[in-house]
Amino acid sequence: MSWVSGNSEDNFYKLLNVRRSANQETIEIAYAKMALKHHPDVAGDSPKVQERFANINKAYIVLSKPLDRAEYDKNLGLPVVEYQEPVYTPEVVTPEVATPEIVTDVGPNVSGSASEQAEEVVKKAEHKPENKPDHKQQAKSGIMSQKKLERIKQEAKKLITKGDFWRANALMRKAVADFPRDIQLRKLLAKAAQGRGRLREAVDELKKASEVEYFNPEIHCLIGDMYLQAKQIERAEKSYNDALSWQEDYKPASKGLEKIRELRRQNLPKWKKLFRMGK
Repeated sequence: MSWVSGNSEDNFYKLLNVRRSANQETIEIAYAKMALKHHPDVAGDSPKVQERFANINKAYIVLSKPLDRAEYDKNLGLPVVEYQEPVYTPEVVTPEVATPEIVTDVGPNVSGSASEQAEEVVKKAEHKPENKPDHKQQAKSGIMSQKKLERIKQEAKKLITKGDFWRANALMRKAVADFPRDIQLRKLLAKAAQGRGRLREAVDELKKASEVEYFNPEIHCLIGDMYLQAKQIERAEKSYNDALSWQEDYKPASKGLEKIRELRRQNLPKWKKLFRMGK
């Protein structure tokens, strides 16, 4: 895969205004600032603005993933560097009581507009502690390794496929304490929560994922799906629109909005349905 061309707009480091030696945290802060400045909600909805914003998103997606970034550097002719995933201090996770329940009272949607999300990420990123443990410190402190995390995610996928949502959830709880910013892990936890009928918990997991990749339309769309399942139509509609604000041709979000329109048509009084048919 090659991301390099002669166009200066395609130089991802220049697009994000970072040095080629920038670490992952610096790239995250730079992206949040660029997204805040160049999002169509702020800079205008012209084709040029949309194109530049799409390129900024593409730059962040590549540079924030160590393997993709290494390949991109190779295409630029830069020395090969083995980038590491950032290591984060474990969060305290409250143990869950294993009692089945169906939750449809989904909490309030606090996501805000796209530009507000970007501003919030800038604030959080700029106040992150800079002293993170290296791999030796990670081993001494008992933090799970990346390889073990991948094994857990694969096993959790199998359990979810088999419908064993409770074991999948229990398996992933230690992992999410050590890797709270892993997007795939959060999505798997949301699936496990959905399978157990805990839609509020599923939304919470996806919102935590959106704090890391708030520009990712898939996450907003998945939140919309959970709200729709819980019959929270207004919140579902807002989440689908959030997804489209980041990628206007994102088909799953468009299909979600169509489902909402169909539900509203079905819930119309009979006289209104007849009135619409007569038009």
